[in-house]
Amino acid sequence: GFYDRIHLDKKKQEKTKQEQINNALQNKKLTMAIIAPTNVTVTPLQTEKTKPDMYGQRHIHETLELISKKLSLLEQYVAELSHEESAGIQQAEKRCPTIVRSDEHRLVFLRSEMFNARLAAKRFGKYWNKRIELFGEKAFAPLTIEGSLDDEDKIALTSGFARPIPGTDKTGRGLVWVDASYLDTTKYSRESMIRALMYIEEAALEDESVQRKGVIFINYNGNNPTFGQFDRHLIGQWASSTKGCMPIRVSAIYILQIPTLFVVLLNLLKYLLGARLAKRLLIIPGSNEKCLTRLEKRGIAKELLPIEIGGKLMLDQEEWVRERMQAGK
Repeated sequence: GFYDRIHLDKKKQEKTKQEQINNALQNKKLTMAIIAPTNVTVTPLQTEKTKPDMYGQRHIHETLELISKKLSLLEQYVAELSHEESAGIQQAEKRCPTIVRSDEHRLVFLRSEMFNARLAAKRFGKYWNKRIELFGEKAFAPLTIEGSLDDEDKIALTSGFARPIPGTDKTGRGLVWVDASYLDTTKYSRESMIRALMYIEEAALEDESVQRKGVIFINYNGNNPTFGQFDRHLIGQWASSTKGCMPIRVSAIYILQIPTLFVVLLNLLKYLLGARLAKRLLIIPGSNEKCLTRLEKRGIAKELLPIEIGGKLMLDQEEWVRERMQAGK
């Protein structure tokens, strides 16, 4: 239809613009651009933002000039971090400098903080501290299923508790389907699940549109998870490893068909998520059909939703894991 053509044209323009940025990064043009004479006064760069979208989030109009100057500022603020804040970064610079010093890696953190370089530096420090805490020696290599996850982590990853949905919604956001009825902590530790969840979020960030626009988590309760599967310790650990740490913009956390028994836990859930993430909670009660209608109005089409809610997508987590392993991811 007309809307879809506009949407496709817009996506094509964004892709062309992003390819220009990528080419500049790959050709090291940005690295050269940030080296300015010390006697030159640099005026603050105006950061242009869009108007708030349906999720209340604004987005940055990216330019090569903006990216180069913000990467330079990020370098400056990273140098100003305390020893404790930068401990992980310092280890990574010795063990895996090609990862931690790459412009592509650092740009993800700038995007997650709307190009606020000071906040991005703090998130960068927390990320590497958490990555080393969770993965140990494996933190210094690219995060892959075979190279980073042990057998228990792989069981957690394939469990189906959190499943990435292929592609993006109409706004360019990534989607992750969460179903607590698949939780079974007798088969893996909470730490294994946190490593699996971090891997899933890293996989979502491979899409540059998701880096800029964010991720939507859809928590489905139609399979009647038990009260015991509401694991507050796991939720707390997941929230801790995400907020202010992972370079990811959380656009929304949909709670579908919340069981009556769980209503009393909402305040606890908000507390565990923290004030910033709690504002992203959107509860959709009612039948599968009502949930589908509400989600479609928010740009999440039936084609992107699993068949268990009445959508058209067959979500096969084991197949997703196999495909990524075959691709060396």
